[in-house]
Amino acid sequence: MKALKLAAMAAVFAVNSSHAASILDTFSDGSGLIQTDAAPFVEAYLPSAEAPGGGRYLANAIEAGVAQSGKFTFAAIQAGAYFTLSDAAVPLVTNLSYGMANLLGQDLSIDLLSETAFKLDFRYVSAPMSLTVAVITAHGAGSFSSVAGFAMALDASLAQSVLIPFGAFIEASGNPSPVNWGDIDAIGIFVSGPGGSGFALDTFSTTQAVPEPASWGLLLAGLGVVATLCRRRMT
Repeated sequence: MKALKLAAMAAVFAVNSSHAASILDTFSDGSGLIQTDAAPFVEAYLPSAEAPGGGRYLANAIEAGVAQSGKFTFAAIQAGAYFTLSDAAVPLVTNLSYGMANLLGQDLSIDLLSETAFKLDFRYVSAPMSLTVAVITAHGAGSFSSVAGFAMALDASLAQSVLIPFGAFIEASGNPSPVNWGDIDAIGIFVSGPGGSGFALDTFSTTQAVPEPASWGLLLAGLGVVATLCRRRMT
């Protein structure tokens, strides 16, 4: 019986061991709040044990001519979501980033070659908005970085999931070299919307690649061992 259990565990491990999602942020640890009011631009770096890279960079903006007391946008990490909301007279402009952003945070240096897409699970989106996701590969201190991005429209809705395949990202012109998905140093999520709009993001994660043929081979071999042991115990 012990050998049977070990064989079954080996079969499952063969497929799952190298395909754990590299990014998962559920915004469930700690809290943080930034508010743009009299200032046209506010940013903060919120350390977090859960966030990829150990923290999250948040930034909100109001046009300089509009910024004044009583006209605001705010963003908060709270109750297992990233919330953001703008005053009725102020367009929503918000940025949630991981890794190095505006000289805050540290490079992620994360390998996403075994992943296929980013996934954003929204609790709600109050109005049609514009979403842009960008990735950055740094090329060392004092050198240029390579950037790729993807932009899309978000519909107003309650719960919705958005899947952004890595293959849909477009390389920025002037990159010194292609973005290296095996060494992603920063990820930025930028959302803009009309006055009075807001959204809540429940989860930011990556999706896993389909197991490689070699992994399927190990799985079948493991299942073969299980079947052989079962036959021997029945005879």
